[in-house]
Amino acid sequence: MEEEKKEVIIKKNGNFFSSFGFKCTVVFILVLILQIPMAFIRSVIKDRSYYHDEAERSILEPKGGEPALQGIVIAIPYDEFLIYRENGKETKRELLHNWLYVTPETFIAQTDVEPEMLRRGIFEVPVFNCDIKASGAFSSVEESSVIKNRETGERVRFEDALLLVGISNKKIMRILPEIKAGGEVLEQSLSELDLSSPFSNTICYDLGTKAKDGFEFEMLAKIQGGNTLSLTPFAAENKFSVRSNWPTPGFSGGWLPTERKIDENGFSAEWNIPGLSTNFQKRWTSPAHIQANLFKYENVRVSFYQSVDNYQKTTRSAKYSILFLLVPFVALLAFEVFSKKKIHPIQYALIGLANVVFYLLLLSISEHIPFNATYWIASVAVSALMLFYGAAIFHKLVYGVSFAAVNLISYIFLFGTLQAEDYALLIGSIGIFIVVAALMVLTRKIDWYKMNSEQ
Repeated sequence: MEEEKKEVIIKKNGNFFSSFGFKCTVVFILVLILQIPMAFIRSVIKDRSYYHDEAERSILEPKGGEPALQGIVIAIPYDEFLIYRENGKETKRELLHNWLYVTPETFIAQTDVEPEMLRRGIFEVPVFNCDIKASGAFSSVEESSVIKNRETGERVRFEDALLLVGISNKKIMRILPEIKAGGEVLEQSLSELDLSSPFSNTICYDLGTKAKDGFEFEMLAKIQGGNTLSLTPFAAENKFSVRSNWPTPGFSGGWLPTERKIDENGFSAEWNIPGLSTNFQKRWTSPAHIQANLFKYENVRVSFYQSVDNYQKTTRSAKYSILFLLVPFVALLAFEVFSKKKIHPIQYALIGLANVVFYLLLLSISEHIPFNATYWIASVAVSALMLFYGAAIFHKLVYGVSFAAVNLISYIFLFGTLQAEDYALLIGSIGIFIVVAALMVLTRKIDWYKMNSEQ
């Protein structure tokens, strides 16, 4: 009698461990457990992205980073008296040394860029040499517009005027820019910079009295850098043109090109920017020896950046891991129901692990070839593995092909979601709806109670 009870208990336990409800529980637990290796993969993605950024910085730092021409202005020193009065009588007079800054009326820059790729390990970064030919004109500066009270001894020191060239980093200069003012080559100023320059870094030239009457200027600058070239429209009228043999530029910043031409041989782009749309004042003053706040420059940027979006896209792919682990498991459950073939939880685990390895393949291969090609290589490889394994565990090729098709369709769906970032939510919602609807249609005639009682 006791042996019969024991046999009944074993039979009941056997039915429980082979029941559909138990399999659903196993699937749920496996999805949660597989998030552990997915967390590891997300960490690896972050590390590889960091290594890429480090390699990029190590290449760009000796070249000065991303170069920017921030502006050309005149700096004219002038003396002003601060008079203290008490009961209407002058008690103290303090001499102040100030600077008057003047921006040009016109600025025209023609830029030719020659890019190349530098490699650090497996990572490549675009760098370039750039020749900038610029010209423009400054209007005259009247002393009366600066001095408030000439009788007190205030004066504008035109003879000590400087021409300032603003740049992002002095490392970007391959040679000292050559500047002509009124047809005369200017010499670099050797005086101490005791002025509140509006630029990040400043190259000063002795201008003399040319600022008083106004002048035209020409500049030839040879710079270097990488990723992005920036030009700041600081004049009343600005015209920029940039040419290069780089076939995939990016344009950003405060203004987009008014004209552009892009083909496989390179690109050319032009900007016409009026001073009314910039945040530069035509003239302003600043006390000497006092650091003024830098302008919040708006500029035009031309990007030669080779988009390394494989880390971003792999990260986005990994965010959908729960869904794309769940779909193969649900498909496997459905095939198990229709084939009446019992699948062991270990076989579920192996199939889930194969789908986890997909993300690792996506990360590692995309560091060497374009992401889209990588995606299809990894998708086909995992789907082919599912075909082989599905046919083996169900002992029928049709189930293997069907299971591989489910995986491949899931990857196609994920690829479309990655490409259409703005419509990712819409595509995801429709996709989930289709999966649920398909499962409901396929299983609408199944008697789940009967199926459990037969197992």
